[in-house]
Amino acid sequence: MSKSIFDAVAAAAERHGACEPKWLVRRREPTIVADKYGDGGPEVILLHGLLGAMSNWETTVPLLSKYSQPIVYGFPLLTGHRSEVKVKALAAHTEYYIRKENIDPVVLCGNSLGGHVAMRLCLASPELVDCLILSATSGLYEHSVDTLPIRIGEKFVREHMGKVFYQKQFVTDEAVQEIVNILSSRMNTLNLIHAARSAKKDNLADRLKEIQVPTLLLWGEDDTVTTMDVAHQFEKLIPNAELISIKNCGHAPMIEYPEWFSEQVEKFLRKHSRYYKES
Repeated sequence: MSKSIFDAVAAAAERHGACEPKWLVRRREPTIVADKYGDGGPEVILLHGLLGAMSNWETTVPLLSKYSQPIVYGFPLLTGHRSEVKVKALAAHTEYYIRKENIDPVVLCGNSLGGHVAMRLCLASPELVDCLILSATSGLYEHSVDTLPIRIGEKFVREHMGKVFYQKQFVTDEAVQEIVNILSSRMNTLNLIHAARSAKKDNLADRLKEIQVPTLLLWGEDDTVTTMDVAHQFEKLIPNAELISIKNCGHAPMIEYPEWFSEQVEKFLRKHSRYYKES
């Protein structure tokens, strides 16, 4: 079974083009970190952003669990080989998990880089995807962090977080220090730069018309990283896309407004998910 999974993921990676993460070349199972919640409803894989973490979803998960089975997925951005942290490689990593767990068709819900990965996966293997939920996603344009200095201090991190969140109470000393600690490692920083540069180079404008699954776009109207202009471009270029935005919100709506985020996802899935249509 594992051989057939590797073959399927390798075929999808070939469709991505130039995507050969080290684990796939060696046909060795990648390290997977995924926490599943909920007792019923469609499986929803939650994909975090570049400087994000699995904890980004902690306030949203209890709400999503009322009508779905959220799966908080951890990208190997800090632990993976440099070949494993680029957008297409992260899509292959996620696809391996979906195929291994046999949970397709699944809902992919991604914020920022996570949304970009979700689109890449959908383009390569659309049969695995039920619906897409994209929040402040990269893939067209964003003010990225691909020019991270090798040595990063508190001032840089605090300024970056100030751009991410509209509500400044989310820019806590603890949150700032957590990112500073992560980026104190030169290898961690280089991995994140590789990931950011791959996202910036991977413009999907010409491919978005190929995404045929129902797609929900959830955006903060005060997002300065991926602005509302970008959101409207996604809405225009993805055939079955619906854009919903919220005021006084930045780049991470699921953190600033978890109740609103969950409500919009529930309405969308009950209308479009195959799980509800077939039950």
